[in-house]
Order: sequence, then structure tokens, then C-alpha cells
Amino acid sequence: MKFKSTVLFLHRWIGLISGLVVFMVSITGAIFVFERELFAVFHPGYCTVDVRPGAAPLSLSTLIKNAQAATDHPITIIRIPGTHDKTQSYVFESLKRQPKNKVTGLFANEEIIYWDRIFVDPYRGKVLGKIDVETSFFWIVRQIHQFLYIRRDLGSVIVGSSVLLFIITLISGLIIWWPKNRKVAIKRLKIDFRSKWKRLNYDLHQVLGFYIFAIALLIASTGLVWSFKWWEASIYWILDGKHPDKGIATPPASNPSDKQSSPAPLNLMWADVQTIYREHQGVHINLLTELAQANVTIYYPGSTWWSASDTYAYNMHNGTPYFKRLQQDKTLGMKWRNSNYDIHVGKIAGLPGMCIAFIGSLICASLPLTGCYIWYGRKFRKKTKSKERPSRTKRKSKQLQF
Repeated sequence: MKFKSTVLFLHRWIGLISGLVVFMVSITGAIFVFERELFAVFHPGYCTVDVRPGAAPLSLSTLIKNAQAATDHPITIIRIPGTHDKTQSYVFESLKRQPKNKVTGLFANEEIIYWDRIFVDPYRGKVLGKIDVETSFFWIVRQIHQFLYIRRDLGSVIVGSSVLLFIITLISGLIIWWPKNRKVAIKRLKIDFRSKWKRLNYDLHQVLGFYIFAIALLIASTGLVWSFKWWEASIYWILDGKHPDKGIATPPASNPSDKQSSPAPLNLMWADVQTIYREHQGVHINLLTELAQANVTIYYPGSTWWSASDTYAYNMHNGTPYFKRLQQDKTLGMKWRNSNYDIHVGKIAGLPGMCIAFIGSLICASLPLTGCYIWYGRKFRKKTKSKERPSRTKRKSKQLQF
């Protein structure tokens, strides 16, 4: 009995300390599960294009030239949709962040110098639209979710610590819920929607908390990767025994004549990728112009539950590959790390997994609210009732005296 009382004490006060942050993180996380789908709904003219029969996309060099004309900053990222998403636009981004040691101020937007996202019709080369990512709704939602919209070195500690406390409340809540026998367990697995609000609130807290326990634990543990390096290193140590080398080598020194012989190395890189991958689920190209390096990551359906992707590094002077990291060559820890985001938002299991993550996040957001109401009802309502009772007895005594 003393053990459960101690667990209840920890569950109550840890939940109160971390509740507000958990609520904010859970609500924003639920929104961000369908970030791409919702963005396409609100910006159909940016994301969807008309495809004429037999039409083929223009060259990447032409498309990036048109995208570059729409921004004053150099293009650093290219996102190409999957081979079966022919009606989707190409996305070009110009992004530059402040060096970590030069970040000043409190808020998250002060870490970014500029970030434009340009949407281009790949068949006509027309710029469909441009957004400033720093001021876009979904970017703000993501910054609240990860850092409470303050600097990541501060916000990640607050969010990560609150999520760690939330994991403790989940485990302690399961201990408190655990019944003595099967008969009690059956009662604790049901919600009586006909009961009064106080009882209904209690059922919503404990029953939904039990059903969502495993999903909430998975979402919380995968989310900690972006808050604490030691958490990521610990999982690498469990899976690989050490932190693997994920670095990509810089390109070898090239001859000055290479720049003249390859006027459009981007086209050569893309042609090489297309010969290797007839089908894919999307391509991400990161242009490191200061290193004359282009890192190309190709996503495709794998034969396992892990999210599969291969990465190639190309020399931007001549468009030739000099480095590759294939899915089959990755360690178990690297496969997990590349899949961590998809696990976190449920995409690893497709649309059903995303729906589960969405509902799970909403339930996680409700737990601090219902828990706080339980605490408030037990802490303050008893005091108000005890104060009301003496006043009534005094009135009765006065009436008797009269």
C-alpha cells in the first residue's frame, strides 16, 4: 500500500510539473503528423500540376535556373517527388542557418538567416509559388513542438526533460492502474459515458491512458532523439555497440577543365540516378556548393519494416559519383536512425500508422488536462466543502437561539 501511495505521489506531481509542455508538444505533434497532406490541401496550386499525355519533365538545370530567379539566395536543396507522383511539383529551397556559436536572442527564428521554398512545375518550368518558411504555419508548429519556439539549445532541454517526465508518468500510471484481479481489470477497461462528469473524467484519464500506453511510450522515446544526443548515442550503443561513422567524404580534387567539359553537372547526376532507380518514392538533393559536393538520397520501398534509402555523393564540377552508402550496407543503428522520424509520426506503417499517431497524440494531450482536473477536484473541492459545513451549522445554531 505504501508503495502505490509513493507512486501516486510521484505520478501526480511529475504530471503537474510537465503537464503544460506535454500538452503543447502533443497538440502540435498531432497537427504535424499530416503536415504534407494538410499543406497540399491549403496550397493546391503550389503542389499539384497538370500533366499532358506523353509530357516529360524538363532538365534539372532549367528548373533550378527558373527557381533561382524567384529568390535572391542560392538554391541549396531540391526535392523531387516519387515516380508515381507525376502530378506533384518539384520543390527548391534556399536555406542558410546561423552558426551555432553565433546564435543570439531567445526565439527559434533567430537561428535562420533565410529560408525560401519555391514550387516549380517540372513540365513547363513555371514557378507556381514561393513561401517564406520561417513565417509559415507548419514551421511555427514544428518549432513549438520541438523547442517551444525558443532557441533549440534551451527549448530542446525543456521539451526533452518534460518528455522524460512524461515517460515516468506513463509507467507510474500503469502501476497505479494495475488491478488486483480479473474482475477489477474488466471494470477498469471500460468508460461509463452515462456517469457524472467527475467519474467520467477519471475514466477518461485512466482507461485511455492504459490503451495508449505502448503508443505513447513509442512516440515519446523516438522524440527524445532530437532533444538529447546522449539518448541517440545510447540507442546506437544498444544496437551497434558504438556510434557509427555517418560522415560523407568530400570530393577529390578535380581538374580545372572539368568545369568546362560539364556545363550541366546536375543533369548528369540526375541521369545517373534515373538509370539506377527506375522507380523511387522521392529524391532529396543537398547542394554543398562551397565543397563542390551534392548529396543525393533516394527513398524507395524496402523489403523490411525499416525506411529504405540510398545516399550518393557527386562531384559538382563533373557530375560523377565518388561515394555511396546503400541501405544493405548500413548498420542496424543507422537503419533505425533513418527510420526514426517515420516511426515517430507513424509513417512507417502508412496511413493507418499515421492515424494511430494522430489519435495517440490527441489522447496524450488530454491526459494532463484530465489528470489536473482530478488533482484539482481532490485538492480544492474538499476544502471548499469543509469550509461551507461550519457556516451552515452556525446558521442553524443561531436560528435555535432565536
